[in-house]
Amino acid sequence: MLLQLSEIREIQFLLCLINIILGTQLVIFFFYRYHKINAERLQLNKILLSYGSICLLSIISAFILIINRFFISSPYLKEILTKLGYILLFFSIIIFLYFMTPEEFSKIIKLNIVKVLMILVFIPIILVILFPSNALIFSIIKIIVIALYLALFGTFQTKLVIRARGKIKKHLFQILIGGIIYFGSLFFIIEIFINLLYPLENSTILLFLCTLSFIAGFIIILSGIFGFPAFFELNWEENLMNFFIINQNNNSCLFKYNFSGIFQEGRFLKKNNNYNQKKIENILSGGVTGIDRIIAEITNTENEKINKIEREDSLIFLEYGSNFSSNLTYVLITKKDLNSNLYFLNSLKKQFESIFKEILSDVEHFEEKEQLFKNFDVMIDDLLL
Repeated sequence: MLLQLSEIREIQFLLCLINIILGTQLVIFFFYRYHKINAERLQLNKILLSYGSICLLSIISAFILIINRFFISSPYLKEILTKLGYILLFFSIIIFLYFMTPEEFSKIIKLNIVKVLMILVFIPIILVILFPSNALIFSIIKIIVIALYLALFGTFQTKLVIRARGKIKKHLFQILIGGIIYFGSLFFIIEIFINLLYPLENSTILLFLCTLSFIAGFIIILSGIFGFPAFFELNWEENLMNFFIINQNNNSCLFKYNFSGIFQEGRFLKKNNNYNQKKIENILSGGVTGIDRIIAEITNTENEKINKIEREDSLIFLEYGSNFSSNLTYVLITKKDLNSNLYFLNSLKKQFESIFKEILSDVEHFEEKEQLFKNFDVMIDDLLL
């Protein structure tokens, strides 16, 4: 039932096995990165699960088809494994489409079309089960579905890169380029080499070049995974208005940043509205501390803290300093109540306390306190742009 391999076939199998091992590592990296940056309310982070699941099923599919081609001699078992391999490959398309259904992606693709496509993909799965693998219709179905799969991945990822901003744009672009090379090479191995070139023993050089291409795609995707930031809503930056850091001991503002002049209608405009910012600053400096005291008196809980204040035309999100900076309040004003608001505010807090930890313990002894933290706006720009 198992075939004996010639020396050339052994080399070809080892080249195929290298691709399988690298693909498996890529799956692990995707899932690990998702686990590391996982924020329960940030739905778009699940795009990493999408990539990982696609790679997992496609690699399992490729492994089954490679084992089937190199080692299996039984026609009955060969037929079963061929069908199983392509069914798993088609299921990876369904999973990819499923992860495209969050409402946030409606900005770049019509969700009703995605849901219809999810149902339609079951048709080729049923046909693959019904028709023998050597039938012409079987070959036509798998080539059409795989080609549409690659086109869909490229189109969706391209639109996602265009709409994204900041660091995540770079990472998504790397995954796009690496993914095209990676899946293109995998398609060559599964369809061209295994089904067409396998009878030719001198096709090893083509398989070797394909493996090099696969490795290049692997490296590019890997560079996109490492450092992949939390994925907020699309165009979430345009929701931001102002950010303040307030010293509750004397109700003074240590740092302020105006977002409203940075993003307008999708364009980057670096300007400040000093009048409005000064007005908001004066209101917040004493207001946040006052609200905390009212809450404490009503609830008889001295340490009760609030995290969100809803206003008619905006929302105010609050984070409080750590042990060594417990006198600080971090304030983010936004237009809408997005899931990313508190996550972003907490990121700003961590960055600020990490950079200025030594200064914060003695901040009361310095004059011109705003000048101490003036350069923090560079860090915010880096997070956004």
